[in-house]
Amino acid sequence: MSNQGKHTVPAVVVGLCAHGLQIVRELYLADVPVIALESDFSIPGTKTGCATICTAADINGPGLIDELDKLALSLASGLRPVLFLTNDRMVQTVADAADHVNTQYRLSWADSAARLAPLLNKSHIEARCRHTGLNYPESRVLSSLDDLPATLSHLHFPVICKPVQPLSAFKTLVATQPDELANVQDQLRECLPLLIQEFIPGGDGEIHFGALLLDHGKVLARFEGRKLHSRPMGHTTIGVSEPNEEIHELTTQFFEGLELSGPVSLELKRAPDGSFWVIEPTVGRTDFWAGLCAANGVPLTTIEYASMTDIEPPRVQQGTRLTWINGERFPGAVAWLLVHEPRRLVSGIKGVYFDLTDPRPFISSARRAISALPYRAVRKAKGLLSRHT
Repeated sequence: MSNQGKHTVPAVVVGLCAHGLQIVRELYLADVPVIALESDFSIPGTKTGCATICTAADINGPGLIDELDKLALSLASGLRPVLFLTNDRMVQTVADAADHVNTQYRLSWADSAARLAPLLNKSHIEARCRHTGLNYPESRVLSSLDDLPATLSHLHFPVICKPVQPLSAFKTLVATQPDELANVQDQLRECLPLLIQEFIPGGDGEIHFGALLLDHGKVLARFEGRKLHSRPMGHTTIGVSEPNEEIHELTTQFFEGLELSGPVSLELKRAPDGSFWVIEPTVGRTDFWAGLCAANGVPLTTIEYASMTDIEPPRVQQGTRLTWINGERFPGAVAWLLVHEPRRLVSGIKGVYFDLTDPRPFISSARRAISALPYRAVRKAKGLLSRHT
């Protein structure tokens, strides 16, 4: 594939995980020349033909700034590509050096980095909810495991544990009784500090999300959707487009007054009584289900690129036809839909890898999945044996 594009300003996408691949493909379809930075060339996304791929020693730590500097020096002077990040650790690293990065790249949220960065820390979300009048589960921050019994005494079970810092060893753990946390203390200790909060009843299908693209607080684009399945908890594996005015209003209410720019989103859960409770925001980047938005008429990445290059943004209208699946994390997604939501298979699905115009990432992903089958079978057998001994 050629990656020349009709636009003169390139985009730089950091990371070619499934999320990054979706961003790259969306930009490529919009005739944007794409450069991707990646440190792990074993992942399927590096097989894409939709970007010029550059090797980086570090994209998930402080070394990212050096890598961005080196890339900028290799490009034409004054070009200033539009920068797209793919995880919270990258956002935190760039936020700490936003003024410097913005001299070499077009960073949509550079002017609001200081207001955006605190929202990356889960311990700050409760205060934001209190300030905006949104529901937030009863929560405590745990800094030492010695304080675990006292912390749990203030909460009602079940509880959910989340590392305060992004990209820790686990995303979420749910416990129905204290012993379940006592049994995983080594894992908990590795990820301190932790946010422990009361679990809002309901399954994955009660989790909604609203996405916004902002310009100094003004909404340039919006999208609402809902999860059908997560694996493990917190990681969307099946998502659907579902316009929802209440979710949009709650999302805008959460970010109101911060004058943020760039992509943001908010995840909320509907309790059995119909009330909505904030789970967590995402800031400085699109969420992993950005492909769901693009597939249903709201290409957030392309709109962000347009806003940073003063070109005409695409016309958008949110549709609801295509269901998004992350087959890498949940290989049984299609089978799950066949059992639980077969009508969605008829409407159509959009996967993170399968694309007839860019087939090599899917082929690579399929090979990895097949080679992992023996390992998964052994692991499952060991799990069954341990439950019966």
